[in-house]
Amino acid sequence: MPARASALALISLTALMLVAARPAQAAPSALPGDLGSAIAAAQAAAQREDCPGVLGALDPLVPGLDKGDERTFVQRMRLLCLGRENRLDELGKVQRELVELLPRDGVVRAFGVLIAADERRFVDAADQLAILAATSPATLDMLSAAAIREISNQLRRADAREARDKMLIALARSDWAPADHPDMRTGFAEVAIRALVSRGETAEAESLLERIDEPELLTAMMVDRHYVALWPVIETRLGPAGSVAADRYARASLEAFGTSPNSETALRNAADAMLMLGRYQDVVDMTEQVGVATGMTREAVQIISLRARALAMLKRGDAAEQLLRAFTTIDLERTPDATTALITHAELLDEAGRSAQGLEAARSARVRAAGILNDFGLRWLDRTEVCTLSALGRTAEAAAALGRLKPLAGQNHAAVIEALLCAHRDGEASALALEAFKDDDAGTELVFQFQPTGALWAAAPSRLRDLWAGFLTRPEVRSALERKGRVLPKPYWPSRAPRAIPRTPGSGASLT
Repeated sequence: MPARASALALISLTALMLVAARPAQAAPSALPGDLGSAIAAAQAAAQREDCPGVLGALDPLVPGLDKGDERTFVQRMRLLCLGRENRLDELGKVQRELVELLPRDGVVRAFGVLIAADERRFVDAADQLAILAATSPATLDMLSAAAIREISNQLRRADAREARDKMLIALARSDWAPADHPDMRTGFAEVAIRALVSRGETAEAESLLERIDEPELLTAMMVDRHYVALWPVIETRLGPAGSVAADRYARASLEAFGTSPNSETALRNAADAMLMLGRYQDVVDMTEQVGVATGMTREAVQIISLRARALAMLKRGDAAEQLLRAFTTIDLERTPDATTALITHAELLDEAGRSAQGLEAARSARVRAAGILNDFGLRWLDRTEVCTLSALGRTAEAAAALGRLKPLAGQNHAAVIEALLCAHRDGEASALALEAFKDDDAGTELVFQFQPTGALWAAAPSRLRDLWAGFLTRPEVRSALERKGRVLPKPYWPSRAPRAIPRTPGSGASLT
């Protein structure tokens, strides 16, 4: 987070009205005149979402209030506004005072989550969030998607898997999702399923599968041996050639888009659903109003990426490249989510045989995205540098680039292995793959790399993916893969023929 107050700034202003309208206890009766008038003024200010007014009415009261109902009531009203007015030291003291007096109060506990996150105590924030989800799920509405995502991402970076799993299992069990990003409900379920399977709690994990509609996510589970106990259920949810999942996902996504046509999230999901149906021209048509611009949202970046995939499937590679090239001109500091599109752009040029341009794009992106793109993403750009240099016959430069990249394999095993394959150093690639398969996370990533193009949804022919197919003919590599996962069985490979748009059962009406 760029500043200590950032998580608290992510509380919706409507939370102030929640504090005022749903107090933990009624205002004390028989208040002295000045106290009663001040509280009434603060409540009126809260209804106007006027934090300076709330604090202006209540701050003078605090020094004269002894411990008791009056002080507790006043301090609870002050909570949100202390955060919004950046009075963070005082906020922490008030929250700690209140959590001792009101241990079951969800509002007070929600502030504990955000204060811990602002103080970068992310494990503590996750623990408090898990308690909140279990004991007061209605109060989760005070939290935003950005706050939850920040806590989760920080725990991942810190390798605090136990705390992250505990938090996301609790959120999945609460069946809650942030109002500003309801699709995060699926993400909670995804992590919870993996964690529950690790614990041997497959029955509960299976019950959460009904929240997973995305065909690509179900396919990913189908090739990861971690989920072997769930494979029969997942196979049923996918259906032959993924048809059941594609139709179900499209039906839900298009219905949501019909209800909220101005929502970028709904458009992204609807375009993704059309991509899964193989209706590539529909994807292009329905997303044409979304353009590349500085400050664009994460969802808008994803929509553009979906359009580029659709163009590639329509064999309009030049149009896809031109679309992604627009990301090279925007301000990445103000559009950090766009950095992933730079990786895709450089890779697309390499795949198209435009090696010199791909090399230039990769090197330029690495400079522009430094400090914004994480190490995992930067290593993909390094991979493109090695692959394009190799394709250009500049073997000495490729070897030097590999020399810099190989010691960083722990940041992205797949990227380094692919670079070695591009440089025809298959023996080294094999040794690295066997080592990577010993690590749970790295091994899972490699399983996906070995999937042939035909097993993937909306995947254009790929020279790089063909390298992995050839690599899999090595007996030691195939043996390592089969211990960790498998190639998707052919009956579940997606059909390349476009599917009809599914209709709402019983309605007889198209959803588009």
